[in-house]
Amino acid sequence: MRRALHRAAGVLLPSSPAGRTLAIGAGVDSLGTGMFFASSTLYFVGIVGIPSVKVALATTLAGVFALLAPVPLGRLADRLGPGRFYVALLLLRAVGYSCYAFVSEFIGYLVLTVLLTAADRSSSPIQQAVVTAVVGDQDRTRTMASIRAVRNVGLTIGFLLAGLIFATGSRTVLTAAFLANGASFVVVAFTVRKALASAGATVRLGKTPAGGSSPPDSAEPVRSPFRDTWFMVFTVGNGVLSLYDTVLIVLLPIWVIEHTEVPPAWVPVLMAINTVLTVVLQVYVARFAVGTAAAIRLLVVSGILMSVCCAFFAVGQAASTTIAVIAVGVAVVVLSVAENLHAVAAWELSAELSPERARARYLGAFSLSLTGQKVIGPTLLVVLLMPAGLLAWPVLAGAFGAAAAVTRTAARRCLAERAGSTELASSPPSPAHSKIDRGEQ
Repeated sequence: MRRALHRAAGVLLPSSPAGRTLAIGAGVDSLGTGMFFASSTLYFVGIVGIPSVKVALATTLAGVFALLAPVPLGRLADRLGPGRFYVALLLLRAVGYSCYAFVSEFIGYLVLTVLLTAADRSSSPIQQAVVTAVVGDQDRTRTMASIRAVRNVGLTIGFLLAGLIFATGSRTVLTAAFLANGASFVVVAFTVRKALASAGATVRLGKTPAGGSSPPDSAEPVRSPFRDTWFMVFTVGNGVLSLYDTVLIVLLPIWVIEHTEVPPAWVPVLMAINTVLTVVLQVYVARFAVGTAAAIRLLVVSGILMSVCCAFFAVGQAASTTIAVIAVGVAVVVLSVAENLHAVAAWELSAELSPERARARYLGAFSLSLTGQKVIGPTLLVVLLMPAGLLAWPVLAGAFGAAAAVTRTAARRCLAERAGSTELASSPPSPAHSKIDRGEQ
């Protein structure tokens, strides 16, 4: 048993000590998060007595407010150093989530939910910047894949623990679980500091990792990501591809019940298939996304697979029970593979397309593709597209295919711009340019 666990850890965890430390910290984080999110709504509605409509309102307002939070916080992280800022953000979340244990009315719940949702949404891109700084360009995608796989394991355990905790029916036990979730962020902050220390003080200051050199454009001002046209086109295209998340989490349960002959009892099975495949595949597929050319190819393949899965969903909607179950099961498997390919390709490309001195800010802007689809996706797919019946699936397949083509073009154009800027910055100035520069100074 111990040997099997050791082998599993060897597969899931990164090869570098700093990467392993970050992944283990992410597992602790997700375990606490799983406990909280699986029990918080039941607690605040059923025990505290906050009306469910108000809980839904707080969640909506928090989602809207948090939509743009990663960009200004990413800019702040670039100025202070992503490592230092990420640790501060973790400690802020520790205090905030602990405070949920003492909430007894709607206003307190609303304030905490709005602030913590903004902090949560901002943490992911800043964490990616920290991973890149700590482990370097070569191992960053595998490390991010390990973190995602470990997070899925942690969330699953957290969900199961939440069920046991809520079964007690004790308010004391539930509030203790909220405090434990807050404490988990302190543990994560400690692991991040340990990883930063192993990578050297330069990371804490937001400089290049050990062995690296400052980029040639380090003396040049970095433009806002919103003025970087091809980067934003890439971000929008990625948002369309990221609709697989809404398909799996929001659309699938409703669609199975209302539009197919698939028994509703299959819904949790289908969700479990997706979770298991993510844990099994995420680290493995990361090896195919090393380098921008490989990541672009992988992004296109993921878009093609998303289109293919739509065909199986269409069959599942039109077929009788047995064939429908098989078709929908195949669709979920194909979409899960596409999800894992897309994730590693997006990590690699978003980091490569982000200027080093503004990486947290650019990754914050890129995260809008993920948070944006969470806001728009449910309405787009469930309210507008699903009522179209079978026609919805070829439309969605076409959207996935078009998005893959757009992101490929945008990534290549953005890389070409970066290469041109690097060549210009590294070439010696002509005498005329030198006179102009001296005149401007």
